[in-house]
Amino acid sequence: MRIHSETKINKIKEMRQAGLSINEIVDALTIPKTTVWHHIQNVDIAPNILEILKSKRGGSAVRSRKEWVEAENKAEVILSSKDSKLVISAAMLYWGEGGKKVCDITNTDPKLIQLYLKFLYDVLGMNNDNIKFAVRIFTGMSSEACLKYWSENLKVDQSKFILRYNDGGISGKAKYGICRITLKKGSRILKLMHSLIRLSFSDIMGFKIPVAQWINHRRGTGEMYV
Repeated sequence: MRIHSETKINKIKEMRQAGLSINEIVDALTIPKTTVWHHIQNVDIAPNILEILKSKRGGSAVRSRKEWVEAENKAEVILSSKDSKLVISAAMLYWGEGGKKVCDITNTDPKLIQLYLKFLYDVLGMNNDNIKFAVRIFTGMSSEACLKYWSENLKVDQSKFILRYNDGGISGKAKYGICRITLKKGSRILKLMHSLIRLSFSDIMGFKIPVAQWINHRRGTGEMYV
């Protein structure tokens, strides 16, 4: 089963042909880096655009390191704020349920989603225009009932939700489907969440883990997460 629509795949290719880097496409479309890489392999790119792409190489690594420093500094500030209890709760929640490569969280429990949204709204100052809401349902479920359930529990208008049917090709047991919220252009917030988790863990356990080591642990690889 195709996970991404033909429209999105074509958009990936068009953005690459226009000279956008893989990271820029990932941020714009909120999709995994591996997905972008897969779909740009056979894209024809004009010579002048190739020069633009070459000029961007290396710059993304520098930008990423800068964003990591900013994330670490911001994490320390908000962990010391009056909202520290909410911040730590959201960090631990994200550790268990959040994405590693895309800033998203997926669950069947609306209260879990409510807590994470409260963190985004109250601590990070976000609003629903910064967030993509999606509900995945399966054959036999009432789309109206599922959308109503999530809309009422999260206090988000139904028009904000994207409804996905049988995504992944498996059946589901959740009565009202599975809700996924994804941050638009969420790469900086993803780094912030990883920093919050690392700092919270270090404080609780009483020893510090270097940033690079923690990132490698989260990825499950020996590569730097950038």
